[in-house]
Amino acid sequence: MSESVAKGLSVLVPVFNWDCSALLEGLHAQGRALTTDFELVVADDCSTDLTLRDKVAGTAESLDSCRYFGSDRNMGRAAIRNFLADRSRYDTLLFIDCDAMICSPTFLKDYMDAWTGTGVVCGGLKHPDIMPATGMELRYRYEKKADRRRAARYRRLAPYDRFTPFSFLIGRSLFMRIRFDESFAGYGYEDVKFGMDLSGMKADMLHIDNPLVHIGLEDNRTFLQKTESAILNLYSRRDSIGDGSHLLNTFRRLERLHLVPAVLLAGRLMSSSMTANLLGRRPSLRLFSFYKLYRLSLLFSMATEAV
Repeated sequence: MSESVAKGLSVLVPVFNWDCSALLEGLHAQGRALTTDFELVVADDCSTDLTLRDKVAGTAESLDSCRYFGSDRNMGRAAIRNFLADRSRYDTLLFIDCDAMICSPTFLKDYMDAWTGTGVVCGGLKHPDIMPATGMELRYRYEKKADRRRAARYRRLAPYDRFTPFSFLIGRSLFMRIRFDESFAGYGYEDVKFGMDLSGMKADMLHIDNPLVHIGLEDNRTFLQKTESAILNLYSRRDSIGDGSHLLNTFRRLERLHLVPAVLLAGRLMSSSMTANLLGRRPSLRLFSFYKLYRLSLLFSMATEAV
């Protein structure tokens, strides 16, 4: 069903257990300086930390041109973004994750200057130069290595594969035709599916250097748990993801070469030492890559044995 919306910018921020007060205040200040109509829409996805939830709600409600919504159930990463889009008032949407820090005084203006009125604009992300705290070594090392190829010139080489929902600008009408796939439960790969859907529609994808700093790094154990959740999502939705996952493509190549049993054997022999390394202070990223391949192989193996 089509609907008429006004011209302007809706900045949409999904929140879960994170104090994004400074982010909201910064976005609000930059939004008010724009020459276009602007709104800030915040939705809390049933945060369990009530102190953080109340603080963010208070900040949002203190800002004009800002609307706040709270949910009494956890919708998930895909559904909460769709929820925000449904409540937007303007024809241009900018999604921003709550665990972001603005590092440019012209962040919103730079997005709007790059906007042509169609397609998608991705500004990118980066990570702090110094690890925020001990115990976050795995996520920090993983992300800092990935940062080396997050400049726009690299992302443009594979524009749809390098899509990230951390920060992106999109026309409301285009978003409503695609939307995030809410069948992706838990953590992981809903962003890959969205990028694939954009590719399928041949939507214009522009990558620019307008990053936010990702400050929401998890401790090693939490990141490993989220990784396993993402691998489970990948396995359960493998048919819809297809060639969109490098990890799944690697598994398929090993399967064709009949090397999966070797991966399973090595993984079982090294299981304890792998976990100890990845939870430790000097985690190996190569071992982390193997760990993900082993966990995916294990899911396929368990399904075969159950037949």
